[in-house]
Amino acid sequence: MSGNFLMGKAIDKSMLERGFAIPVHAQEIFSFHLSGGKLSHGEKRTIKIFFDGEFFEVKLSCSNFNREKYSTHSEQWQILYSKNSPIAKKIREIFSAGKKFFTLYATDLKDVFFMEPKISCDETTLENLLDLSTLTDPQAALLEKFGLTKYRKLNRKIGEQLKKNYNFRCQICGRSIGEFYGVNLAECHHIEPFAESLNNDAANLLIVCPNHHRIIHIAEPTFDRERKIYLYPNGSIESLKLNDHL
Repeated sequence: MSGNFLMGKAIDKSMLERGFAIPVHAQEIFSFHLSGGKLSHGEKRTIKIFFDGEFFEVKLSCSNFNREKYSTHSEQWQILYSKNSPIAKKIREIFSAGKKFFTLYATDLKDVFFMEPKISCDETTLENLLDLSTLTDPQAALLEKFGLTKYRKLNRKIGEQLKKNYNFRCQICGRSIGEFYGVNLAECHHIEPFAESLNNDAANLLIVCPNHHRIIHIAEPTFDRERKIYLYPNGSIESLKLNDHL
């Protein structure tokens, strides 16, 4: 299921009662898994979420804010449900048992998504919990609330700017894997794991395709900064095909 990863999020009161937002950076790839394609401004659709062995209908909404007044605002997508709906009750049941995060995945079916609860976040999930101005982030940190939940505070604009600088191409393979489908798809990888380094500066970020991102996290190669190469445990070596900032 990890190959269809869309987003991750820490649980908050809003999710327990009425829904959650789809990050701007995930909207394009999310659209690819909708039968009607991208949502138009103010549009609402019914989609299904498979969660804890059951299918639940929810509303996918694009907020109908005043575009003339807020011309620079990005589209705001949300998954919505009522406090007493079956999915809200199921979410409260599952997350009252100690789960603190969830991840959302696309499935092979259009308009059907899979939600997975998690007790804690691995580095891959952390990298997708960015709190989307500069190319350094001195405020990057793991914050703790009431000694229970740790969540990530980062400046998403750093990674977003780097993606644009590389035209959404992977620094390792040089490919723009979303280009064929008419979408921009690239991910940020922290060279030194953020959970250990708390370093979200551009100097600690690589722009990679989802395939290389998963391979790096699974194989755990060593990055040689001087030579700009990855050394894999099986002896394989990969150099960066694109590099303008390291």
